[in-house]
Amino acid sequence: MIKLAISTSAGQFALFLGENNKILFDSSSIEEIQELDYLLLQGLKIINKKIEDISEIIIDIGPGGTSRVRTGIAFANSLAYSLNISVCSVTSMKLACLDAALKYKVPVIFSVKSIKNNAYIGFYNNTNLFNNIEYGKIIEIIPKWIENIEEFVVVGAHREEIINLDICKNKNVIDSKMMFGNAKILIEKSNFFTETHLKFPEFALPVTEETL
Repeated sequence: MIKLAISTSAGQFALFLGENNKILFDSSSIEEIQELDYLLLQGLKIINKKIEDISEIIIDIGPGGTSRVRTGIAFANSLAYSLNISVCSVTSMKLACLDAALKYKVPVIFSVKSIKNNAYIGFYNNTNLFNNIEYGKIIEIIPKWIENIEEFVVVGAHREEIINLDICKNKNVIDSKMMFGNAKILIEKSNFFTETHLKFPEFALPVTEETL
């Protein structure tokens, strides 16, 4: 059976179809149209599968661009309901942190911009456990997370700001140069993202300040 993965956070939709952790279709091969229904139908056609062959949906629930995240989640929830299958919701924090942790083998901090100089900030401790996600000021959240670690990698919109914090001056802070995680790992490492199965009457919900 086929897994469908949708990334909503990195500026444009990314849609993948895969089986046994192998990507069979990557929507980046279709550049001219970004509507999810079109991408899904084209992908199914290319891999010679039907929509009924989808057994599970993995959806990136942000934080990210609000309208795009909400559109992607609504699409995933509706499709899951129509197929009577589950949705596995994944934060963009976990996606980015896991991607960086697999590459650098050290703890990871990932940040996404928000309003009024606030940020969504995620921390991953490199032991296959997603430790924390908070909303607020970089200067208030980061120091308490890194007080007892000497090396970590930064991902996201505030990499330079975090590196320049006073508390970081005597630590080994690695700039990943990454703004977001590689959405391909939603399929390639799907075992990390399928812990939460939501099925009607439960639905995936976007990450917001209120839902943290």
